[in-house]
Amino acid sequence: MSDNRQQYLDKYSDYQSSIDTILAWKAKFLTEISEDDPGELALSKLKLANATLDLFSYYIILNTLSSSLLKKKNEDIINNARKSFLNAITLMEEVVSPFLDAPYGDYEDKLELIASFSAQERYVLVRKLGLSFALLKAAYGENPKWKWMLVDLEGRSITVTKNFIDLKKAVSNTDLRSPDYEPTACHLRLIKNLLPKGANTFRERYEIISHSEDDFKKSIDFLSSLRYLYSVLGEGDNAEATKRKIEAWNDKLKKDMKNKENGAA
Repeated sequence: MSDNRQQYLDKYSDYQSSIDTILAWKAKFLTEISEDDPGELALSKLKLANATLDLFSYYIILNTLSSSLLKKKNEDIINNARKSFLNAITLMEEVVSPFLDAPYGDYEDKLELIASFSAQERYVLVRKLGLSFALLKAAYGENPKWKWMLVDLEGRSITVTKNFIDLKKAVSNTDLRSPDYEPTACHLRLIKNLLPKGANTFRERYEIISHSEDDFKKSIDFLSSLRYLYSVLGEGDNAEATKRKIEAWNDKLKKDMKNKENGAA
């Protein structure tokens, strides 16, 4: 047996032990969750999501070890990582909302249930989610199949990151005197960066491979969400600039759909 393979097996054993520990904790925790108290249930789901992202990180480490020491990716481990990421994001969606265009009033009551989950904790969790997606994307590499399939997962990640911000408190929490200023400002900055990224990613998939009206509409939805955020925060110039971009993209979509219809006629 080569030294690299032996080194891989030794390290694999250590990390697999950590994976087994988290899986055992999750199984036990699931039996103890009470569904009688909606607030307790929501907070429990956040604990599960956080632990599941930890689980995800161990799968990524194992794949990195395989790539480094054995010179090949471990597709089964990457698949387990993807499933863990999907589980974590689903739990987070259940706590707030999975919908990008959901009016704040539609999930305001859900945010109230996790009022004790601080602005700092929210920022740390969504940041962890975003970094996890970046690692997952890197693990799959430039595989065309996964590159375009991961667009939807990235869209969900961006959406839930946006929905975890409490818009009712966003303005007051960005006051320098607020104890929640720093995490709120960081969270908002993250959302402002991610929403146009989501728009561009779906637009790119539309232009390069799908040519699907749904993808283009989704890209415009991300811009609309960004415009709404700017409006809530009183950033009128940015809101107006985003509005003009939305109008231009809508015009492009209408033109493309008309050309498509004429081509099919």
